[in-house]
Amino acid sequence: MPSDLNSPRPIVVLGAGIIGLTTAIRLLETPLYQEKHHPVHIIADHLPDDPLDPRYASTIAGAHHLSFADDGDERQRRWDRRTFKVMYDEWAREGESTGLMRIKQTELFVGHRQHLHIYEEHPDFQVMDPSQLPEGVDHAVKFTSLTMTPAIYLNRLLRRIHELSYGQVTIHRYHLPSLSHITDPSIQTMLGTSLTPLAIFVCVGSGAIDLGGVEDKSVYPTRGQIVKIRAPWVKEGMTRQVGQLNGGEGGERTYIIPRSSGEVVLGGTREVDDWETQPRDETTRNILRRVLEVCPNLLSSSADSTLTSDNKGSEQSSTEVAVKGREEKSRLESLIVDVLVGFRPSRQGGVRVERGHDLIFEEADHEGTKVVYNYGHGGAGWQSCWGTAEDAISIL
Repeated sequence: MPSDLNSPRPIVVLGAGIIGLTTAIRLLETPLYQEKHHPVHIIADHLPDDPLDPRYASTIAGAHHLSFADDGDERQRRWDRRTFKVMYDEWAREGESTGLMRIKQTELFVGHRQHLHIYEEHPDFQVMDPSQLPEGVDHAVKFTSLTMTPAIYLNRLLRRIHELSYGQVTIHRYHLPSLSHITDPSIQTMLGTSLTPLAIFVCVGSGAIDLGGVEDKSVYPTRGQIVKIRAPWVKEGMTRQVGQLNGGEGGERTYIIPRSSGEVVLGGTREVDDWETQPRDETTRNILRRVLEVCPNLLSSSADSTLTSDNKGSEQSSTEVAVKGREEKSRLESLIVDVLVGFRPSRQGGVRVERGHDLIFEEADHEGTKVVYNYGHGGAGWQSCWGTAEDAISIL
């Protein structure tokens, strides 16, 4: 083991979203921390209990475990698989106090008759009989999955960091303009040491675009707009995929994501390179229309009701259909809690989990500061966080 690991040089995690916090936890669980006691600091622009901000995607995300991993993308499959196991075990031990909720998930496919093979690894997987498919749907599968209430889960991670470090990890709200700025006297005062860091984990999401020393121009926002409603009777998830995923997040996706809190997230949109922070009314109307197409029974408040997308139904006149549609839309609008916008931190080439060039701050600094990147997750942050965190830590 390199000699610098015996010195009390700090380790810095940049970012306090789902990626930064899971990375910090895995760091605190290593012998490097438990035996060498390097001070650990988290520096972040945004924290979990802040007012919602589109750039801090972790709290605005739909947050369910639904992999986009292409059948040939074993790296992404491994990350998603690992994250599901960690979270499912958490749910099994502690239940919904974790912010996790076990659900039955139904995936509807329009325009093709194939599903991702990773779904077959979920509990209770089954392919729906073609005779049971709703009108216009070409293929469908069901399986058991998880949803997350972001604020609850993220705060649980903060408590875990406190427990693992016995309160010794310090979280700083600070905008670091560049990696080299880490040796600025003001930062050294903040960290309580003049020693250069042993390592910096860069978990900054879309912040990688402007962070000096990184300035990754392959990172871009994928704008997502969601509608949050209060509907505690909804206990099942449903997604309609129109068109191919194309190895990532292609096609049009309409989803219904219930949470243990009783809120339900309706979505969604994928608007590449769109930095508009305010919700668009026409997008909200489009989302509400689509979710009612996918799940006509969404508005049923019966305690034992289950979601179904069976919209074959009995014959009705066009007038009756129009009146019913307006009534359902009005009822759904009455349940709206909020309409939110978030920027998924997407990246050309996919997630970046790798070691970068060491930072050398002075000639005598032969070891330098190690830099490990963990960003660019797009819409897959919640479903791959533990897997990428473990890979990032293994690099160090």
